Amino acid sequence: MFNMKDLLQQAQGIQSKLATMQEELAEKTVIGSAGGDMVRVEITGALEVFSVHIEKEIVDAEEKEMLESLVVSAVNDAISKARDLATQEMSKMTGGLKIPGLF
Repeated sequence: MFNMKDLLQQAQGIQSKLATMQEELAEKTVIGSAGGDMVRVEITGALEVFSVHIEKEIVDAEEKEMLESLVVSAVNDAISKARDLATQEMSKMTGGLKIPGLF
C-alpha cells in the first residue's frame, strides 16, 4: 500500500544526502589543462575557479590569442572533469540509479 509519510521521509533523506554531497564536492578540486599542461586550471566540484597556472615559456604578447584559447580550453577541461566527479559521487549515492535532472 502507498504510504505518503514514508515517501516524504525518503525524499527528505535524499535531499539531506544531496546537500551533504554538494558540500563535499565544493571541497574537492580537479585540474584541467591545455597545451601539454602549459596552462592548468584548478576548480572546485562546485565549478568555482580555484587557481590558474600558466608556464612562463608560453607568455608572449604576440601570441595573446593563443594563450587566451589555451586558458578557455583548460577551463572547459576542468569543468568537464568536475561534472564527471559530480556524476560519480551521485552514482555512489543513488546506487547507479539515474535520476533525471540531478546532474
